[in-house]
Amino acid sequence: MQNAISIHTIASRRARTAGGFTLTELLTVVAIIVLLIGSLFAAISAATRRAHRVKTQFLMNTISSGLSQFQTDFGYLPPVLMKRSGAAAGSSGFLRDVTAIGQVTGGDTFAKQQNWLSYTTLAEFLLGYGDRSADGYGVVAGGPAGVGTKESPPFGIRSPGSDGCWGAIDAPQPAFANLLGYYAARNPNRDAAPPPVGAPAWNTVAIEGRVYGPYIDQMDERMIGGISGLDAQGNPIIVTADQGATNFGALPKCILDYWGSPIAYYRAPYSGSDLRSELPDGGDGFFNLGDIYVLRSWDVNTKETAVGAADANGDDTSSPGLKGASFALLSKGADRTFDRSVRRDLAEFNKDNIVETGK
Repeated sequence: MQNAISIHTIASRRARTAGGFTLTELLTVVAIIVLLIGSLFAAISAATRRAHRVKTQFLMNTISSGLSQFQTDFGYLPPVLMKRSGAAAGSSGFLRDVTAIGQVTGGDTFAKQQNWLSYTTLAEFLLGYGDRSADGYGVVAGGPAGVGTKESPPFGIRSPGSDGCWGAIDAPQPAFANLLGYYAARNPNRDAAPPPVGAPAWNTVAIEGRVYGPYIDQMDERMIGGISGLDAQGNPIIVTADQGATNFGALPKCILDYWGSPIAYYRAPYSGSDLRSELPDGGDGFFNLGDIYVLRSWDVNTKETAVGAADANGDDTSSPGLKGASFALLSKGADRTFDRSVRRDLAEFNKDNIVETGK
C-alpha cells in the first residue's frame, strides 16, 4: 500500500512538472520582467536626459562664441527682439521688433526685466534667417526674378549698421518714422524711398557690401523652430519643418535645445534704442543680469554670492559672474518650463535650467 501511495505521489509531481509552472510562479516571473523593463526604461530615459543636456550645453557654448564674434565685428550685442508692433501671430514681423525694457508692459523695472528676453534674436542675427528686406541679404523664396536672385543660400547678414537693426531706428521706412525699431521699419539700404515692407519689389532691391556669418557653423536645421504664436503664459508655440507647416518659411525663427524648446537670449540693458547705452539704477549703478531670477543658480556656492533684486520669495541671492555678464542664454531643461518670478520654485521647474553667460 505504501509503495502504491509513493508511486502515486511521484507520478503526481511528475505530472505537475510536465504540465508547466504554477500560477504563482508565472506571476512571479512576470513581475520580475516588468521590474527589469521598468529599470531599463528608467536607465534609458536618464541617459537620454544626460545626453540632451550635454548636447544642449555644447550648442549654447557655440551660440555664446557666435555672440562674442558678432560683438567683435560690430561693437555691440544684438538687441532684444520681442512682440511690440502688434503684428499678427505667424507673420514675418511677429516677435521681431527691437524692444527696450521700458517698452515691456507690467510692473516696475525689475518686473519688466524678468520678461525682457528674446527667442528670435539668435536665429535672426547669428544665422541670418530672413531676406534682403529683413537683414540685407538673401532672397524671398518664390519671389520675383530680378537682381536679388543671385544671393543664395539665404544664411548670413549684411551689417545691421550703427542702430543695430538695419535702419529701423536711424533710417526707418517713411511710413514708420514714429515707430522706431519696428520690424516693418527696416530699411537695410537706407533708401530715401524704399519699397514698402511686404511689397514684391523688396526682393529686387540691390544691396551690396560684405556678408557676415552665419556665426554658428554646421547648424542642424532640425534645431530651427518656427514660432506660430504664443500660449496663454506668453510662451512661444513651436512648429518645425518636418511637421509640414505650410507657412514654415514665413514664420519668425528660433534656435531649439535638444528637448525642442527655444533657447532664450538675455542681454545687459540698453536705454531707449541706443544699443551701446546702459540703463541707470539707483542701487548698484546699473540693472544687470544678476537681477534675472531664472538665470540664478539653483544651488548656490556660499563663497561666490552677490546681492541682486529680491524675487517673489524675498530671495536676493545672485552671483558676481552673472552680475558682470553682458549676455546670457537659457534652456528650460528637460521639463521644458520655468518660473520667472523666483530663483527656487516649489515645483522645481527652475532646478534643471541650463544657463550660459558671456562678457
